[in-house]
Amino acid sequence: MKVFFETYGCKVNMFETAAMMKLFTASGFSIAQELAEADVVVLNSCTVTENSDRKARSFVRKVREQRPEAVLLLCGCFSQAFPEKAGLLGADILMGTTDRKEAPAAVLQFLKERKTLDLVHPFESTPFEILDADELVEHTRAFLKIQDGCEKYCSYCAIPKARGPVRSMPLAEVRRQAESFVRNGYQEIVLCGINLSAYGNDLGCDLGDAVEAVGSVEGLARVRLSSLECDILTDEILEKFSRCKTFCPQFHLSLQSGCDRTLHRMNRHYTSAEYLGICEKIRSLFADPTFTTDIIVGFPGETEEDFEQSVAFCKSVGFLRAHVFPYSRRAGTMAAYLPDQVTRAEKELRSKRMIRELRTVSLSVMERFVGKKVRVLLEQPVEAGFSGYSDRYLPCVVIGDGLSNGMIVEGIVERIENGSAVVTALS
Repeated sequence: MKVFFETYGCKVNMFETAAMMKLFTASGFSIAQELAEADVVVLNSCTVTENSDRKARSFVRKVREQRPEAVLLLCGCFSQAFPEKAGLLGADILMGTTDRKEAPAAVLQFLKERKTLDLVHPFESTPFEILDADELVEHTRAFLKIQDGCEKYCSYCAIPKARGPVRSMPLAEVRRQAESFVRNGYQEIVLCGINLSAYGNDLGCDLGDAVEAVGSVEGLARVRLSSLECDILTDEILEKFSRCKTFCPQFHLSLQSGCDRTLHRMNRHYTSAEYLGICEKIRSLFADPTFTTDIIVGFPGETEEDFEQSVAFCKSVGFLRAHVFPYSRRAGTMAAYLPDQVTRAEKELRSKRMIRELRTVSLSVMERFVGKKVRVLLEQPVEAGFSGYSDRYLPCVVIGDGLSNGMIVEGIVERIENGSAVVTALS
């Protein structure tokens, strides 16, 4: 039987889908490349925004229209956070964000009994579920999930409901899985988690220890981190990062707003000055580090003055890249009930303005690399050569001979063109 996977959301979801693919193939299933050939469909859902939920509903309708006879398994953050809503979509099997190893057995049980299965479980002393995904289809870099859960309770976010308390993968297992990825040819590993900065809180270690464990794996060229919370990054952790020779000095520090009044209503646990202090500490430890971030505009109560303050602060940090989102009202969160909700039209205007302002900043950051030597992991062939990213996540187009997917190539940045650094490979 063939299984088709549809995945929405973050790098954690990508890793979990890869792990489920491995579990299904080990149970005798094969992977379908197209929905039209699927006997089983697995939707790994996201619930960060209302649009994420809409995508899940739309895909379920598509499956029922195009493959009505297929077994449909809906899992992930949407079904865990909102099981009643997810249950109304008509999936044959409903799972959450735990017990992914049971998915193949659940499909076989459904095929035998033809009875709908609700396997969404509450978080009650739930341990970290060790999943094994030593290969990620169509990805040049490997994503390794080492942490789950979040206890920050930002006022706009439903993820604590979807992921539960902080749990971490033991260091020995982190290293074992990293070694497995390297044996399969990956040169870069991205450590990811729901609140990655909290890694090790339950184990008596920290994220710096995980970076050291992965960074010491023989044959690995790069270890990179996904999204981080700045208020948990201690000087000790940052110094451990700086001692790792394969560490990529690109920091995705989730900001959300550059206005302290808005940060307080968001229940974020830092001020803009403290955020900037972390950036300055990083700049003192690393040569030419880059910063990327997430920003929400139009949060309830955000005045025009608040927004202007956020724009000014974001420009002052000097982000290489920023993901800008209009605030999405999530049922069951504190922010959903705050007064002074901003209109959709105003949120869209602010989003466009923030994106426009930060695009100019991004180009100025990229220009600083012109004339400098960079090392680029090649990912996709393009007309001029190969596209890829440097260790500082600078988007590059590399021109040279003998290039191929997965290579790390050294070259000189000649110019910035169409949002990428044009790099001449050194022979």
